[in-house]
Amino acid sequence: MIDLAPTIQSDIRSRIHDQLAAHDNELLPCFYAVTGSHLYGTNSASSDIDIKGFHCADGSRYMVFDTPESQLSFETSIPAANSSIEVTSYELKKFGEMLLKSDFSIVELIDSNLDVYVWDQMLLQGIEDILVDMWPTELPVRYLGMAESIYIRDVKEATPTNPSDLKPYVYSLRGCLAAEYVQTHDEVEPRLQLLAEQLLEGENNEQVQQLIAALRGNQLPDWTVLTAVEQLINEKLEAIEASQFDTEHRTNYQDELAEWMLSVRRQTGTR
Repeated sequence: MIDLAPTIQSDIRSRIHDQLAAHDNELLPCFYAVTGSHLYGTNSASSDIDIKGFHCADGSRYMVFDTPESQLSFETSIPAANSSIEVTSYELKKFGEMLLKSDFSIVELIDSNLDVYVWDQMLLQGIEDILVDMWPTELPVRYLGMAESIYIRDVKEATPTNPSDLKPYVYSLRGCLAAEYVQTHDEVEPRLQLLAEQLLEGENNEQVQQLIAALRGNQLPDWTVLTAVEQLINEKLEAIEASQFDTEHRTNYQDELAEWMLSVRRQTGTR
């Protein structure tokens, strides 16, 4: 996981402010954190730094013919970080909808402790409490859906010829292990190395660590490692049973999310 220097975090905050203001000077940046390979522990020296978060537009615009854009994206470069910075900023309504759909990337973001900007810590306290008290039961389904689609499309019977071809193996495996971890721990763990150490034993764990090392070192691992990881993904996909959909839980979760979103509007003066 990355540890950004305070000066770099300050530069990132300034870029976010400037980009949002250039688009609409009434947008208020609220919360942003590092995600992607730097959060998963699979980044190489050339990896971009991915940042996601949310901003608030004037909520009254949803009641007229001036609906704010749900998502803004931009790329910037900060010399001190020696890397490109890719930022995705969601309007609060979209951010809440993604939480309602148990988007694991957003849940991981809130739980990551890799914040680069928080307008007010109290904004996060509310959603953190919700995720503790009303854990999104659909998370394993989302993880497994991602893992299976990548496995079928990019891993099964694949023949990697360069290090970038390892990413589908990593993402599919991470989805499988993250789903299992959520079911057994009721919390998310985005880092693949720790997932493997917690859930795998012996040679399986060693093979995964070799895969991570190869990706981070921009190298191809021994073919036996890829074969073993592909087999492990297939076994996990067949073995892990996703939790059943709970309508009552989803309704209560939605109500709590809606109240949190309204409280954010009140706190930020964007209601």
